[in-house]
Amino acid sequence: MSVRKLIDARSSVRHYDPAYKIDENILEGLIEGASKSPNGNNIQATRYLVIDDPEVKETLLPIAYNQQQVVEASAVIVVLGDYAAFEKENIINIQEQGFQKGYFNTDIREFLASAAIDYYSNKTEEDLKLELIRDASLASMSLLLLANETGLDTITMSGYDSDKLRKVLKIPDRYLDVMLIAIGKGVKQGHQTVRHAVNKIIFKNSINR
Repeated sequence: MSVRKLIDARSSVRHYDPAYKIDENILEGLIEGASKSPNGNNIQATRYLVIDDPEVKETLLPIAYNQQQVVEASAVIVVLGDYAAFEKENIINIQEQGFQKGYFNTDIREFLASAAIDYYSNKTEEDLKLELIRDASLASMSLLLLANETGLDTITMSGYDSDKLRKVLKIPDRYLDVMLIAIGKGVKQGHQTVRHAVNKIIFKNSINR
């Protein structure tokens, strides 16, 4: 199925077969594919905490305001942004790996590393948070489409208590929780939704309304 058909056909599924288990290799493959999504300066800051233990999912149920997909879906993925990705050592290491693979020469390696280090050096905490959210959101959309292509169903979730989630899962401060993704085999298709006409969401050259 083409990407356009996947986008047109997908919906947020809230009812899953609780007996269905996703093969670990398939899930790993989906995440590996999502990791190729665009991300700022290729610092690769997005991380994925996969929750598939039934007992752990049960503890998340009240934290996610009792949304049943948390326990019925095969897995809940906590999409995270890693603040450590902004560190100089990570940036240099990534560009060195690219150089070692022959993707570019030493001049480009030095330019890419220096440009990224300089770019992040004066960013505020809020700026860096926005960078993590942006990159994690791009990766999350890729993950949804790859899952749908595989025949799985998904729903993104921002409705949860972040403080309680972090406490229960013992998420270190270096990670920003961006969203939850429930993934599994749906038993009831999500309802269709109305979207704005394209002429309502496009501006050309200036904002005129």
